[in-house]
Amino acid sequence: MEYGILSIIPAVLAIALAMITKNIVVSLAISVFVGSTIICGWNPIAGFLEMTHTHIFAALSEPSNMQALFMMTIISGFIALLTSSGGAGAFTSMVTKKVNTRAKCETGIWLGGLFVWFTDSGNSLIVGPIFEALAEKLRVSREKFAYILDCTTSPICSMIPIIGWGVTTISLIQAELDNAAITEVSGMDVFMQAIPFNYYAILTLFMAGLLAFTQWDYGPMLKAQNRSMKTGKTLRDGGVPMRSENKSGSDNEKEGKVSTMVIPLITLLVVLFAFLFSKDFLHERVAGSDLRTGIASAFFAATIVLVIMCLKDKLYTFTECVNIYTKGCANAMFMCIVLVLAWSLSSVTSTLNTAGYLIEISSGFLAPSMLPLVMFILGAIMSFATGTSWGTMGVLMPLGLPVAIDMGASLPLVSAAIVGGGLFGDHCSPISDTTVLASIGASCDHVDHFETQMPYAVTVAAICAVMFVLAGMDTSPIMLAVAAVVLTVAVFVLHKISVKKYGQEKTPGNVTE
Repeated sequence: MEYGILSIIPAVLAIALAMITKNIVVSLAISVFVGSTIICGWNPIAGFLEMTHTHIFAALSEPSNMQALFMMTIISGFIALLTSSGGAGAFTSMVTKKVNTRAKCETGIWLGGLFVWFTDSGNSLIVGPIFEALAEKLRVSREKFAYILDCTTSPICSMIPIIGWGVTTISLIQAELDNAAITEVSGMDVFMQAIPFNYYAILTLFMAGLLAFTQWDYGPMLKAQNRSMKTGKTLRDGGVPMRSENKSGSDNEKEGKVSTMVIPLITLLVVLFAFLFSKDFLHERVAGSDLRTGIASAFFAATIVLVIMCLKDKLYTFTECVNIYTKGCANAMFMCIVLVLAWSLSSVTSTLNTAGYLIEISSGFLAPSMLPLVMFILGAIMSFATGTSWGTMGVLMPLGLPVAIDMGASLPLVSAAIVGGGLFGDHCSPISDTTVLASIGASCDHVDHFETQMPYAVTVAAICAVMFVLAGMDTSPIMLAVAAVVLTVAVFVLHKISVKKYGQEKTPGNVTE
C-alpha cells in the first residue's frame, strides 16, 4: 500500500513533539501509535494493537535487541559500582601532581576527563571536585572549568563501542541494516567506520585540549578568564554556583585506589580481546551475537574482579556491592525504554516506506552528498531544543539511514552526522543533563557556563557543517586533519580579535578579599 505524504507523519511528529515537550519517551510513544493508526486505516483501537504486537513486542522478540538491552543493563551496573568505589577519583587525583600553572591545570582537567571514558553522566562529578581546589588556586575561571568538563563527557563516550553510548548507537544502526536486509556489514562495522567522520566529537575534544594548552580563549570566555586572573574571582559577582560543597555525585563514594579502577578495566579489555581473538576477528568479521557475547562476558568478568577488590580493601560488604550494582542496573531503564520505542518507530517507518517517499520527493534537489549535512543540522536543532542526544539518535537513525541506503549515500558518514548533531545539543543545550552536570562539577553558574560555552560549540559546529558537505563528496580520512587545521586557525584568529577588544590578563592582579 502506498501511504504518500502520510508516511512522514510519525517521523515529523516525533521531532516536533520532542522539541515541544522535551520528553523523548512520550514523543516516541505517540509517534509510534499515530504511525500504527495510519497503517490500520485510522482505526485507533486497531492501531494500538498494531503498535503493541507488530512493533513493540516484535522489537523485543529480536534476539539482538534483547542482547543489547541486557548489555545496557549490566554496563550501567558496572559503572555504578566502579564510580562508587572511588577508583576513578583516585586515578584522576594523580593528574593533579606537579601542576603549577593555569595552562597545566586546565590540561590536567582535560586529561582527567579523557581517562574517565566509561561514563558521561559521572565524568564531571568525578573530575570536578578533585580539581576544584587546584583550579581555584591557579585562577581557572569556573566557566572555563565547566567547559573542559563538558567537552570530555559525551564526545569521548560517543566513540567507545563497549559502553552505553556505543551499544545504543550500534543497536540503532543494526536495526536499519536488518530492515533493509543488509548482511554484508554489521552495526559494529558501520559504527567503527563512522568514528573518523564523527567530526563534532573529535573536534570538540581537540579544541578543549588546544584551548587548555595555548590559552587562546575568545569571546565571553576570555572575559571570564581575564576576570579570574585579574581579581582572583573564579566565579563572577552575583553568580550562583550549581554546587556549594566539595563532594562528588555519590554520597556513598569511597576514597579508593587507582588500582580499583585500572585492574577491572584491564580485565574487561583482556577478556574482550581474548574472546575476539578466539573468533579470529583480525581476519574474519565477528557475528553480532558473538560480539555482544564477548562484551557481556568482559563486563561480567570486570564486575567480579571489582567486587573482589572492594571486599579486599574493605570498601563495601558483598551485600552493599550487590545493592550498588543493582541500583546501577535500574538506571538503564530509561534508555532501554527509549531504545525499544526507537526500534518500534523504525519498524513503523519501514512499513510506511517513509524513506522511499522522501527519496521520491527529494530526488530533484537533495543529492546524496548533501544528506550528511541535512542530518547534522536537523540533529543539532533537535538536540539543542530537547537536550538529549540519545533521543535525537533514536528519532533520526530510523529516518536518515533508510534514506541513505536508498540513495546510496555513505552509511558511516550519515550515522556520524546524526551522532554529531545529537552531540551538539547534548554538549551545549542549557537543558542537557551533561551540561547541567558540568556546571555542578565545576561549581559554576549554569547560565554563565551556557553563555561562555556556546560560541565555542558554534565554532566547532560551523566547521563540522562545512566538513560534512566536503566529506559527502570525498570520504577520505585526510578530511579530519584538514578540519583540525582549519579549527586551529579559526581559534587563533578569534583569539587575536578578542584580545584586541578585551585584552588578556597573563599575570595575577590584586586579589579582592
